[in-house]
Amino acid sequence: MPGYIQRRLRSVATELSDQNYEQSLAFCLLWFDIGFTYSQITPDQIVDEILGDSRAVSCGGSGELFHPTAHLVTRLASDAESDSAISQHTVGLQSRIYTKILQDFFDRNMECVIDEPRGAWRDRFIYDTNLIACWANLGSLEESAIHDLILQSLISEPKLYDHQADAIIILFKLAGAALEAYADPSAVDRCFELLKDHYGRDTVKGGLAQVLDLRERGWEGLPPPPIVTTRKIKTTNANQNDPATTPVATPFGLPDKDFEPQIPQPRQLEVAVPEIDATPGSPVTHSPSISIATLSDFTIADTSDDETPVDPTTITLHDKFYLEDGNVEVLCGNILFRVHPSILSFHSPALRQMFIQANLAAAESPNGCPRILSSDTATDFATLLKMIYLPGFPERNKVPDFNTFSSLLRIATKYEMPTVRSQLIEVVRDAYPETFEGVTPTKKLGENVFSGSTPHPNEVLKLFIQQGLTFALPMAYYMAARRGVDSLMDRRIPQSATLSPEVLQTAIKGLMTLREMELNETHRLVFGPKGSRKCSTPSCPLRTPTSSAALEAYQKVFDHIVGSSECGTKVLQVPDFYKGSDGHDSVHIFPNICDNCESGWESGHADLRKRVWGTLPDAFRLKK
Repeated sequence: MPGYIQRRLRSVATELSDQNYEQSLAFCLLWFDIGFTYSQITPDQIVDEILGDSRAVSCGGSGELFHPTAHLVTRLASDAESDSAISQHTVGLQSRIYTKILQDFFDRNMECVIDEPRGAWRDRFIYDTNLIACWANLGSLEESAIHDLILQSLISEPKLYDHQADAIIILFKLAGAALEAYADPSAVDRCFELLKDHYGRDTVKGGLAQVLDLRERGWEGLPPPPIVTTRKIKTTNANQNDPATTPVATPFGLPDKDFEPQIPQPRQLEVAVPEIDATPGSPVTHSPSISIATLSDFTIADTSDDETPVDPTTITLHDKFYLEDGNVEVLCGNILFRVHPSILSFHSPALRQMFIQANLAAAESPNGCPRILSSDTATDFATLLKMIYLPGFPERNKVPDFNTFSSLLRIATKYEMPTVRSQLIEVVRDAYPETFEGVTPTKKLGENVFSGSTPHPNEVLKLFIQQGLTFALPMAYYMAARRGVDSLMDRRIPQSATLSPEVLQTAIKGLMTLREMELNETHRLVFGPKGSRKCSTPSCPLRTPTSSAALEAYQKVFDHIVGSSECGTKVLQVPDFYKGSDGHDSVHIFPNICDNCESGWESGHADLRKRVWGTLPDAFRLKK
């Protein structure tokens, strides 16, 4: 599984709480659905990452036994399996988790007996025990597992080890009623005999006194004995032992050795930190982990025309466009404008309709002239007035900053100003082209076309979706996805740059498709097909393709083109094989490789970029 996905899924375990449970579930469902499209990510792998990191994290400090989120992980698995939207992807999920944790419980117990647990080993075993106790309370475990296996595995030695004593305390303190009802009575009695021997007179240590007291009071306060399932829990791997059998050590398989020179194969699907079009001031941020709570922000801002009540005491006059000789007021939020309707009506049929006599006659007039309530933001309406009242705005032959551009596009669409809108659309077509034709290494693409500070690519993508600029969406999705998941989901980005779950899912799926294509196609480009012609330059190390020098050179070039970090894609970025040398002629990045080899890679990558450009609509599931 790609490393960046592992980090995102592991954040579920470290961040999970009662408060963010619904958001965490939504995050998991998103990845289950993505995994259905990509065979590299299976439901089992998703759960492994969530549970694996939970078990690697201490329950709350040294000596802590009770994990605060174990019950939530169990609930998460149940809700994921029962979700109607993705049930086809998660069928049998709970059963697979039960089987895995039971098997791990038995295996860890034996490992810890051989080598007393330290650090993460103990934490994983303790976490497995917490989950088993939760399932016992829910009645999800098979009766035979409770009766014959769980406690028996802990008392098979003549004395208890520390990890076994901890496990028994957890099981009885969390699920004592279920164990008393379904476990072998002799195993239950033996557990308490061994606990007393283990702790000696110090019965307070490890919570033994509390468990003894609970047992004497008939497990008062604990969940009553459930009706356990009678279904047989089976493994999904034919090579894995049934947990109902005595666990045995699994042999380690060693790979066959092949000492022939091997051409490196493309790496497994990873995502690389992009270097494309780095612009000073561009808000490229990479958070080390994503808070699950940020899923609540993954919504597109409401752009409906619903009006909200305005407190008259908070109304503020606009500093430029409250014109004393104006004869109509326009209220946007709590910002008040005063304008000339005859001038505004001249520029737009929608504005003429807004200021028709019937509307003005019906409007309130608190300041002696009619007041119209507008659903526009004050920023957008001020941009409209700048365009009407201020000659030379926007500046000709210059793309405005993104905020101004966004306002212009929204008002030109809403107020039916086709000339202005067509000019803006031309800017978009030039910066987000549909085809590869005419694209040069020096051409400004994407968000870099805007003046001022560079916007986050998510903001541009949201604007194009809201404004229906479907022709620009393939390139806009690419520009947003190329920086990787950390950029798409960074909790530090503003609300205007947060994506809805649907858009986010589309972007991530497209990113994975492009990254896989980038790795495979670049591998073929750099290493060449089997039997391809060797380099004819005597001094070039690639003259002997299987030599160690050639393989090292190949790998360096491959890493240079695709990037060696873990987020993003550079598949449409022109790889530069030269760099400046103190103001003189450019020099080779790889000085030992001949010009012919570098030229071949450059031309080959140009063909690759052209092919990839044509696949963008398919990669991001956009209808042509």
